[in-house]
Amino acid sequence: MIRNQSGLKRIVVPVPLNREFKIPLRQAAYFHDLYGASITVLHVVHEIPLFKRWLSPRLRRRNSEKAMQRLRNMVTECFKGKPIPDHMEFEVVTGDLIPSILKVAEEKSADLIIIKKARRIKDRKQPFKKENADRLVSNSSCPVLTLHKEPETYEINRILLPVDITKKTDNKVAWAKSLAKKFGAEIHVVSVQNMDIHRAHSLSYQKGRRIENDIRKDGIKVEMILLKKGDRPMEEVVLGYAKEYRPDLLLIMTHQENILFDNYLGSFAREIIHKARVPVFSVVPRKETLMTELIDAMAEMTSTNKESSK
Repeated sequence: MIRNQSGLKRIVVPVPLNREFKIPLRQAAYFHDLYGASITVLHVVHEIPLFKRWLSPRLRRRNSEKAMQRLRNMVTECFKGKPIPDHMEFEVVTGDLIPSILKVAEEKSADLIIIKKARRIKDRKQPFKKENADRLVSNSSCPVLTLHKEPETYEINRILLPVDITKKTDNKVAWAKSLAKKFGAEIHVVSVQNMDIHRAHSLSYQKGRRIENDIRKDGIKVEMILLKKGDRPMEEVVLGYAKEYRPDLLLIMTHQENILFDNYLGSFAREIIHKARVPVFSVVPRKETLMTELIDAMAEMTSTNKESSK
């Protein structure tokens, strides 16, 4: 299920109180210019230790008030002293980072969360510890746009859309078309062929062509590219092409790979989110649709197999 796919009305932008806060805020401002979306600028204050709260009951409130004032000052400076736009509001909450962001996004009925992703940390002592971006994307009920660094341009003219023959792509393609229409962007559909066979018999090629034709019917400029996987992981193939094509947005569907695990972020999505040097727009399927998605994907593969055998 896509929440408010036809238009983004509410964007939540979690920011740190440092110079990097401008990056997701500027991207949100660009979305506002096209969608007229309201923006909630959110800062999460870490909870103080219990004994400090006991010694100074007012300390928690003072920390929040200081954070709010600093946040307002930073945004005012960003607008070079001009009045803060009416479509922008500020919120400071105290608590754990990711649960707090998700709670505010749910309360605001957010259609999009935009974050500047922190540098990936590899800790041998905690090999199964999830990165904050992973936790946010896998638990969010609305799309999450992750920015690795400040983009060369905040405009979106090129969208890269990887497809997977084992997963249903209707939601992802619908988002790609919606964004492309709004931004006036072109779409490159990338399908990765696993087996060394003629492309006419390739399920990857056939599915990529179907998606390309579906997008072209909507009057959107689109091109389908078939790449050979070889012995490389699929994410490396896609990221290699992204480096060459230089899209302004890479759109993925973060399907859970194992329906037995709640909020499990697939390895392909995880690697794309952490390694892509361009903004990544992650569409997250709702939990209750996972079995339906799996059944639909299997039916689609069966249909494609029949077509290729004719």
